Amino acid sequence: MKIDRLIAMIMILLENEVINAGALAKKLEVSNRTIYRDIDTLTMAGLPIFTTQGVAGGVGLMKSYKIDKRLFTLKDVQTLSTSLESYRQLYNHKEIVHVLEKLNGIRREGGQSEKESRYAVDLSLNQGNRSLRSLLSSIETAINKERYMVFDYIDKDGNITSRKIEPYQVVFKESSWYLQAFCTLKEDYRIFKLARISKLDVLPETFVPRDFSPLAMDGSDWMSREWVPVTIRIALSIKDKVIERYGEENIIRVEGNSCLATFPIINNESGYDVLLRFGDKCEIIEPSEIREAFQNYIRRILAKYEEQ
Repeated sequence: MKIDRLIAMIMILLENEVINAGALAKKLEVSNRTIYRDIDTLTMAGLPIFTTQGVAGGVGLMKSYKIDKRLFTLKDVQTLSTSLESYRQLYNHKEIVHVLEKLNGIRREGGQSEKESRYAVDLSLNQGNRSLRSLLSSIETAINKERYMVFDYIDKDGNITSRKIEPYQVVFKESSWYLQAFCTLKEDYRIFKLARISKLDVLPETFVPRDFSPLAMDGSDWMSREWVPVTIRIALSIKDKVIERYGEENIIRVEGNSCLATFPIINNESGYDVLLRFGDKCEIIEPSEIREAFQNYIRRILAKYEEQ
């Protein structure tokens, strides 16, 4: 939005005695021509803008011009800046650049460098997930405008169904993106993995929002299958994987270069696939029926290569 860009420009001018138009254009991700139009707009609005010529010339604000920035503490600003930067990485919204410039201006005035932030969240999409950006953008539009969405969905068994949904919330969990929505086909709330969605379309038809409460994604409420506590022996090098997923309390004991741990899984191929990610650094100890079922699953995989 133009107003956001103008405010961001003011913040930049406040932090620099003089800055050239090219640098302003680069910071705000617009053309030089747009910058000159914005300068004219601010001048007509009564802001005391001056220009200087020469190699070191540029645009500046009279030193007497001040803006009260005490609305947020530096901690507030740092938290907002970190969150917005993560959001910008996902959606690539240029207007967020303007907001970030305002926040960074407040941080600089408070004596805090942009590089002094103690925490950073990197949600930039890898090459495989960059295609999700347009999907995320469409979902954002549908949520904000309360419009129905339709798409084809491939479930874990490879079955394809057409869905019409009311979108409510996007969730990032364990390296994957999910959409929480009300499905008109199932007449209930459902969780959809974005990577399983295709042929998505945002309909012009709007819906009346329901009294939505975020669905639990800890494996207890949104999955109906029963979880089985499995005892595994793992190499110490992947001990952190158990801790990240279930907590330190699931480590039973350390035995030299390995340790015993409790690792609940669903007793099916999806559950076995989770343990397969650990490769030869993991062994199922008990229960015996899970160990045997896992062995049979590995044999079926191996058989595909032995057939040749």
